Amino acid sequence: MNPLLDLSSKPIASLVYLKTNIGGWFFDAILRSTHTSRLNITQHPVQTGAALTDHAFLQPKEVSMEIGMSDTATSLIPGQFTGGWSRSVQAFKVLQELQALRVPLQVHSRLGLYQNMLIEEISAPDDYTTLYALRCTVLLREIMVAQVRTVKISAKAAVTSQANRGKVEPVKPNESVIRQVTQLLSGG
Repeated sequence: MNPLLDLSSKPIASLVYLKTNIGGWFFDAILRSTHTSRLNITQHPVQTGAALTDHAFLQPKEVSMEIGMSDTATSLIPGQFTGGWSRSVQAFKVLQELQALRVPLQVHSRLGLYQNMLIEEISAPDDYTTLYALRCTVLLREIMVAQVRTVKISAKAAVTSQANRGKVEPVKPNESVIRQVTQLLSGG
């Protein structure tokens, strides 16, 4: 996506873990960020003594970032947000491309490092105050990734005809009430 960004180079590698970025793209300003971590808890009664971890699970994390870009500033990383008629418009296009690619991103902020994030929503009002700038809100949501493991099981049946089933006794089937009344009236 960004051929000019070499994450292994010394100056860029030091920035990746220090400055807020979305997938290695460094914006002029992060005006506000909101970090949401939610636990989904059952609303059904839980039996006393039951493990509560079986009745609650974490929802995917969400990060909302309000981003600011200026056409007058220079990029922190040389070559980022070039190629368009303005840096602010190019930054908006980069966000749209990242969203369209649907490739999980790494998001770094002051409050934490988030893996497997996708851009769910980009909201960018455009008016006379943003003629030479960009002020947009980017909502990112975590993709929950599960590890699958293959377990070998026996090819033999779990229950055989030779299994010990205990003492089997015949049981007299229940008779209907009508049959019982009929037998009593007929003297049988």
